[in-house]
Amino acid sequence: MSLLKRLLLTVSVAILIILSGTLALSIHAARQYLDGQLQSQSENAVSALALSLSQPANQDEVTRELLMMALFDSGQFRAISLTGTEGQTLFERSHPDTPGNGVAPPWFARLLPLRVPVAQRAISDGWKQVGNLSVTVDNTFARDALWSSSIRMGLLVLVAGGLWALSVVGLLSWFSRVLREEISAQVMAIGATASGTAPGAVAPLRSKVAELTDVVHAISDTRERVRATAQEQTQRIESLEVELNRDQVTMLPNRKYFMNELRRVLQGDVAADGQALPVGGHVLLFRQRDLQALNTYMTRAPADAWLAAMAERVGLRLAAEGPAGTLLARLNGSDFIVLMPGMEGPAAMHVVQQIKHDLQALRQPVGPGQWCRWAYALTDYDSGVTVSELLSRLDQGLRRSESVGQEEVEYLTDAAPRNTVSERQWQQTLVQALAEERLSLQVAAHNYAAASTTVQRHEASLTLQEADGALLQGALFLPVAVRLGMSATFDVRAMQLGLQWLQQHAGAQLVVKVSLPSLSDDSFLPQLRVLWEQAADVRQRLWVELDAHGLVAYAEEVEALASAAAALGVHVGLRRLEHEPMALARLHLLPLAYVKLGSDFAQQAATSPGSQHLLQAMVATAQALQVEVYLAGSVDAETAQALQAQGVHVPVA
Repeated sequence: MSLLKRLLLTVSVAILIILSGTLALSIHAARQYLDGQLQSQSENAVSALALSLSQPANQDEVTRELLMMALFDSGQFRAISLTGTEGQTLFERSHPDTPGNGVAPPWFARLLPLRVPVAQRAISDGWKQVGNLSVTVDNTFARDALWSSSIRMGLLVLVAGGLWALSVVGLLSWFSRVLREEISAQVMAIGATASGTAPGAVAPLRSKVAELTDVVHAISDTRERVRATAQEQTQRIESLEVELNRDQVTMLPNRKYFMNELRRVLQGDVAADGQALPVGGHVLLFRQRDLQALNTYMTRAPADAWLAAMAERVGLRLAAEGPAGTLLARLNGSDFIVLMPGMEGPAAMHVVQQIKHDLQALRQPVGPGQWCRWAYALTDYDSGVTVSELLSRLDQGLRRSESVGQEEVEYLTDAAPRNTVSERQWQQTLVQALAEERLSLQVAAHNYAAASTTVQRHEASLTLQEADGALLQGALFLPVAVRLGMSATFDVRAMQLGLQWLQQHAGAQLVVKVSLPSLSDDSFLPQLRVLWEQAADVRQRLWVELDAHGLVAYAEEVEALASAAAALGVHVGLRRLEHEPMALARLHLLPLAYVKLGSDFAQQAATSPGSQHLLQAMVATAQALQVEVYLAGSVDAETAQALQAQGVHVPVA
C-alpha cells in the first residue's frame, strides 16, 4: 500500500471516529434532554390536575372524572389513575405502549429507550385527604422527536463526512501531483546534468511547496555530486578512449583501431549509420624514412610537433578531397596509412599525389645537405582479400620504394583474379588511351640564366585524356604504367609526340623525361633509335632526361641509352643529382649534356657549409666534364646570384 493511501485511510478512520462520536454524543444529549422534559411534563401535569381536583367545586365524582378524562384525551399521557385512601381504584384510564405507533421504528425505540416518568400527588378536600392521583406521560412524541433529530444529525454528519472526504481526496491528489512534479523536475535536472548539459542550462532547484524545501536541497546536493561524478567519468572515458584508440603524438587513430576498421571494411560490414560500406577501394601506406635522424637533428619535442602538423595537414587534405569513410591512422613511429573505401584508381592516385605534394612541402632537414625522405606504397583491395594479404602487399611496395631511392608511389595489386578489378580498370584505361591516341604533351617553357648566357628550353610532360574529357597528369598514371609493365610503351609514345612538337616549333628545344624502368625493356632502346633516325632534322633539339638514380640502379642501361643518343646527336641530361652523390663517380662515363640540381638543396647550401661544399663539388665536377648545370626550381635572389657566378643556370621569369 502506498504512503498516500495509508495516509488517506488513517485520516478517513479518524474522521469516521470523530463523526461517529459526535453523532453518539449528540443523540445521547438529546435523549437526556427529552427524558428531563418528560419528567417535567409529568410533574407539571400531575400538579395542575391535583390542584384542580382539590378545589371545593370539583369534589363531586362526575366533575373529577370529567377533568381527568379531559387530560387523558389530550393524548400526551399513557395512563391516569385515582385511588382512594383505602387503596380502592376511583378512576383509571390507560392505553398500551406500542413502539410502532409513532414515526420511529421499533428497533430505534429498543436501541434508545426513553423513560416513562410517573408523577403522583395527593388529592384533598380541605384538610381531608380524598386519594392519590397518578399520571404517566406518553413518550411516543418524544421518541419521534429523538428519531427525527437523530436522522437530521446523521444526515448532517454524513454530509460533513462526505465533504471532508472530498476535500481530503482533492488535497491528497494535489499533494501527489505537486510531489510528482517537484520530484520529477528535480530528478530530470539531475539527469540533464549527468548527461553533460552545461550547468547554466539547468534551471535552479526551487520548491513550490515549503514542506519540500529540504528534499529539494538534498536533490540539489545530489545533482552537484552526480555532475562532478559524471564529469570525472566522462574525462576518464575520453582519456581511456584516447589511450586505447589514438596516437599520443598526432592524435590519429592508432594501429589497433585502424586494423579493426580495415577488417570491418574488408568483411563488408555495415557502417555505424547503417549504410552499406562500398566494395573495394585503395589503401596508401607512407613511411618517414629518416625519423630517427630527424629526432636526432631536431630533438624529440620539435619532431613530435612536426609530425602532429603533418598529420593535421594530411587530414585536412583527405577531408577536402577524400571519399566518405576515409581514415588516416598512424601504425607506428614512422608508418602512416590511409584507407580510401570506394575510390577507383585514377581518383586514388590523384589524392595520393596531393598528399605527396603536402609532405614534400613539409620536409625537414636531417643533416647538412640532407632532407627527410618519404616512401609510398599504394594498393587496391576488393571483397575477399584479408588484412594480412593487404599489409603484405603494402610492405612489399614500401621496400621496393626504399630500394629504388625515389619518392615515387609504388603501386601494387593482388595477382589473384578476384582482386584484379582495379588493375584491369587501369590496364583497360591505358590500353584504350594508346589505341585511341588520347595521349598528348603538356609543354612549358623555362628560361635559364647563367653568368653570361641565357637559355630557353621547353619541358614536356605526358597527359592522358579520359573518356569524359578530363585530363590526367603523367604523375597520376605513369606509376601505374610502370607497375603494369607498360612504361616503355608510354615513353616511346612521349618521344614520338616530342619529335612531332619539335617539327612544329622551329628552333625550340624540348626536354622529354624517360622512366628508369623503361630501360629494362629490351625493345625500348631500339624503338628510340628508329624514332631518332627518322627525325634527323629535329633530333639535335631533343633532350632526354633521366633520373640520376639510374646511374646506380640501371648503370649499363643508362650508359647504352646515352651512347646511342650521343651517336645520333640527341642530348641526355640527369635530374636530381643531389639525391645521388654516388653518381658523381660515373659522370665521366656518359656523354651528358647537363645535370639538374634541386632548388631546396641549393637554398640550403647558402646556410650549410657541408651542403655548400657538396654543391661546389658537383658543379666543379660537371663543369670539368663540360656538362652544364641547371637548377630546378626557384631560390632567393642572393642564392641565385651566387649560383650564376659559379656558372649554374638559374630559372628566371
